[in-house]
Amino acid sequence: MTTAPPDLHDRAAAILGTNGGDIRWPYGMSPAQRSITRDESAETYAERVQQQQAKQEAMVSWAEQYGLKYTPHGCCPAWLRGAVNRRCRPYRERAACTRYANASLDHDWLDHAVGWLKDGKPAVLTSAPYGLERISEFAERLAYWTQQDPLLKVVTGGGWYSPATTQIIVWRTDRIEDVQPATPPWAT
Repeated sequence: MTTAPPDLHDRAAAILGTNGGDIRWPYGMSPAQRSITRDESAETYAERVQQQQAKQEAMVSWAEQYGLKYTPHGCCPAWLRGAVNRRCRPYRERAACTRYANASLDHDWLDHAVGWLKDGKPAVLTSAPYGLERISEFAERLAYWTQQDPLLKVVTGGGWYSPATTQIIVWRTDRIEDVQPATPPWAT
C-alpha cells in the first residue's frame, strides 16, 4: 500500500483525521493499492498512485482554502441544516435522512457524499455523481433544497473524484459565504 507524501499526509490528517495513524479518506479517495488480481506493470501502478495523490491533493487544498474539516456524519441536506454535527435521526422520525430513506429523492445525486464542518458545525456537503448528462435531472431536487432553506446555496463543477463525475456542492451561507468547486487534477 502506498501512502501520501509527508506534506500531503500531515495536511490530510489535519483536515480528515486519522484512525490508527491512517488518514480517514472518504470513499474512493484512499491511496492506490497494487492489485493482486490483475497483471499490472510497475509503470501503470506508479501512474495510478500519482493520479490518486493528485485527487487527494485537490481535495485537501480545497478544504484548506475554506477552513473545512471532514465529518463522517455528513449524509444529506437534512444533516446540513442541523445545528450540530450528528448523524440524521432514524428514518421513522420526522427529520429522517433524505439520502437513505425509502424512495429517497436525494440518493442519486449524493453519490460519493462528503460532509464538511466549519468551526465544528455542518457547513458544506459535496457529492460526485456519475453521468455528466444527469446533472439536469438533479436540478429540480437541488432547487427544492434552496427553496426550503434560503441559507442553502448550490454550485456544480469539476471537483476531485473523477472526470466522469460532476461535483455538486451544497452549503450554508450563514457558516461560509461562498464555495466553489475544486479544480480537477485532470484539468491542470
